Amino acid sequence: MATITLTAAGTTFVSGTLPDLNLSASPVIIVGTNPVFGESIGFLQFPLPPLPVPSVDRAILRLFVIYKTGADPSSIEVNRVTEDFDVTTITYNSMPPFVATGLATNVTLGDVAKFIEIDVTDLVNQWLPVPGSDHGIALTNSDGITEVQFGGKGIGDAFEPQLVIDYSPVAPDETSYAYIYNTGNQSIPVEGDIPFNANGALLGVSHNVDNGSIIIENPGTYAVWFSVTGETPNQFALFQNNSPVPGSIYGTNAASAGNLGMVIISAQAGDVLTVRNYSSDEAILLDNSAGGTEVNTSASIKILRIGPPTSPDPALAAVNAAQDIAEMRMAIEDPLLGLDLTAYNALSPALQDQVLATILANRPTLGYQTVASVQDALNNAINQLVDPDNIYVKAGSVGGDGSIANPFGTIPEGIAAINPGGTVHVLAGTYPITAQINVNKPDITVLGEEGTLLLLQADLIPLLITGNGATLQGLTITSDIPYPKEFIQIGAPNVKLIGNTIYGPPQDPPMSDWVVNRAVVSQVATSNVLLEGNTFYSLRTGMYINPNTTGAINNNVVYNTKGGFLVDGAFTTFVGNSWGEPPNEFDIVLLAGTTFGPPYDDIPALQAANNNATISDQR
Repeated sequence: MATITLTAAGTTFVSGTLPDLNLSASPVIIVGTNPVFGESIGFLQFPLPPLPVPSVDRAILRLFVIYKTGADPSSIEVNRVTEDFDVTTITYNSMPPFVATGLATNVTLGDVAKFIEIDVTDLVNQWLPVPGSDHGIALTNSDGITEVQFGGKGIGDAFEPQLVIDYSPVAPDETSYAYIYNTGNQSIPVEGDIPFNANGALLGVSHNVDNGSIIIENPGTYAVWFSVTGETPNQFALFQNNSPVPGSIYGTNAASAGNLGMVIISAQAGDVLTVRNYSSDEAILLDNSAGGTEVNTSASIKILRIGPPTSPDPALAAVNAAQDIAEMRMAIEDPLLGLDLTAYNALSPALQDQVLATILANRPTLGYQTVASVQDALNNAINQLVDPDNIYVKAGSVGGDGSIANPFGTIPEGIAAINPGGTVHVLAGTYPITAQINVNKPDITVLGEEGTLLLLQADLIPLLITGNGATLQGLTITSDIPYPKEFIQIGAPNVKLIGNTIYGPPQDPPMSDWVVNRAVVSQVATSNVLLEGNTFYSLRTGMYINPNTTGAINNNVVYNTKGGFLVDGAFTTFVGNSWGEPPNEFDIVLLAGTTFGPPYDDIPALQAANNNATISDQR
């Protein structure tokens, strides 16, 4: 339900004893029989604004009673005036005709110094179908004895007549549109509106010709296009309810050239649109003869409803009101908003500021509408970050910068860009390798995801790790054909291989004839390596562990190899490793020269700790 309250635009009364006297200067309205003025009739004007409904639910005329004569109630009748009149010139002899409406109320002495209310719904609903028929109201009292004095125009805002109208907005039509145009060559003053003089098509939109106001009848989101041809350079804008619509100010430096504008707005029923000469240097003369001898259209506007009205989630009030990074931070970090801030919280404060600035800059003029749209904006802003601690790589990407939205195309690019201690995220895809990749920065992680495949296509060691504390995790690695090389060579201390899958192409038996391809080889005296949760299969060897290598090899799965782990004078521990099908020829091989002491001094314990591993002891 919508309510509007109108104050009378004009009031007066006419006197039967002074039939040629205009009494509009009076701040009171006398109705009835007065000892000086005789028969007195009150007149009120309430020009209706455009209403987006064919009828109203309720209309109440409110009149403040100043004075009343007689003990008996006075009947005040409401009459419909049928012609225009001017309150400043009307007299008893020149008063307009009026007809009874059957609407009336009794005024008593108890009503003095109070507002009385008369239901005039039927009268207002008679006016609505006929634009311009709201000529006014005549008040009469036919008892011939009493008079009632009401507050009129000029008595003070608190006591002037009011018309209170309640109406229910019409449910939006699926389609509302308008094409309204002007063929005149009027001069449009600065801050003046174009008075369009013709209606081409109207549905759900109303407009009176030779008037600048266009009324939206159905709430909705509207696309609006306008065109203005002026004889001189100009600037025009779309105004909504007397305020410029952001993004709708368009200008041209050319004479007699179309100034074209377009914008999308959210409008409610009753909103008023105008096309205004906004900040031009001077009044603009519209050009209706440019280019030929016929009168042409000098201005036009097209309006098309494209959806329901925008209705931002009230929970987003702070997000949509934020004016700076600090305010946006408070808004999106509010736990009541329910955003997923996992990725955001992982950022440094400086990078968070970049994200917040992006959310602020990209906020639509109509505001973020849903929490989901804010989440999308947050995710997109994060995805566009170039975070030197988190660099992204995607096979086939060209011209990338390492962000999620614009990743690098190769792993070496990612490693070159990453900070020590950061993570190179290798996104799903196939990465052909024809040159060695050196993982050469300390404490970095090269992290794959499901669907990430590194495919060796040359006779070389594809991954050399020389960065202290580097980690390879979640990678799947294979080759197009068997090459007599290891897939990973560890050449730095504290390296971790976690959750990788490494396998070779099928080779015909016997295993003794297989190309010597290996998942991993450690360089001599490599310290503190960790292999955790990896899977190696279809290889000559899972891992060859060179002399004096130390570390832990835990919970890996190795199968279909000639030797799962070959220990050559190393000191790595083995715990929780298991063996699939087809089985390895041997799961663990202790080569000649390997210590008889810890951690290989108790073979049964070593077997038991690794799911009954088959051990070849060649010491």
